[in-house]
Amino acid sequence: MSEPPEARLEDVTALVDRNGLVALFANRVRARVLVTLFYAGEPLTAAAIADHAGINRSDTIEALEALEPFDVLEVDEGPDRTYAVDRSDELVEDIRTLAESATNRLYDGPD
Repeated sequence: MSEPPEARLEDVTALVDRNGLVALFANRVRARVLVTLFYAGEPLTAAAIADHAGINRSDTIEALEALEPFDVLEVDEGPDRTYAVDRSDELVEDIRTLAESATNRLYDGPD
């Protein structure tokens, strides 16, 4: 893994704007879509993701499109387009670990 670019404190805003983590989790909808797909036992349509995540379908589709550059989803282009997280992807595993750690700390306190 490459080292992040060095930046002066004055440049932090620009660095944050270019940071992949910020782009990945730019809003709550993307996080809800990812969490829904993490816990789904099978690939889901956008409508099913929206229903399970409690968000409207257009926001769900927008979030799915925003996740595409990260290549963390498996998309079946069949008659009912379905989505699943690519569990073989290293970033997906890292996101899952981060989500579990954050949830544990929120509800159980730090280790």
